[in-house]
Amino acid sequence: MKKTVYIIWHDNWHPKDNIEPAVDAIFSGEEWNVVKTLRARDLMEPGVSPDLAIFYTNGRPEGETDLTNEEQKQIADKVAAGMGILFIHAGMTIIEPDSVFFNELNSGRFASHPPKCDVTMTPISRLDHPILQEVTPFTQYDEHYYCPMFPERTQPLMCASSEYSVTVGAWCHSHGKGRVVGITQGHTREMQTDPGMIRLVSNAAHWLTEGTEGEQ
Repeated sequence: MKKTVYIIWHDNWHPKDNIEPAVDAIFSGEEWNVVKTLRARDLMEPGVSPDLAIFYTNGRPEGETDLTNEEQKQIADKVAAGMGILFIHAGMTIIEPDSVFFNELNSGRFASHPPKCDVTMTPISRLDHPILQEVTPFTQYDEHYYCPMFPERTQPLMCASSEYSVTVGAWCHSHGKGRVVGITQGHTREMQTDPGMIRLVSNAAHWLTEGTEGEQ
């Protein structure tokens, strides 16, 4: 049976043209039913129950207000009930310090970034995790996102390094019956389509939809 993934994408700074080649490479029609939308609120529509939701952007098209904490709680409850959720790069923008997404769900949020530069994503040494299978260090020109996070609530998976800093670049954890992954990089088409990034996101998508057996 096909799994359903909701792709939340596209804004003025993160156009779908930069993301679509990666989505097409990762989510084949044989395995996935792919639904693409600009609106995070589509996840809250009656009867919507995907296996996986991916926030490539914050899901607030021009003219829409930010998600309230009550709306974020509705999405967090879907994760707790078994939906996987993946936050990639701009999917972590407009997550406030006092928000449900930060304090209860993702454990990470965007704060700032330096000028675009070469950013290297490197798996944490000696860490054995399904998300990191066949993932080796990769480097692309990108925005190096600085994301405050709660390391005690999640499992850091990768480091993101540039001339400016070294930060946590990816993490994962369980939330109720569901699972959560955060990946900080992915502003440019080059980063989105790097073979290492394709492998990382593909592994994450499968881990997020396998259930919670074995935990982190």
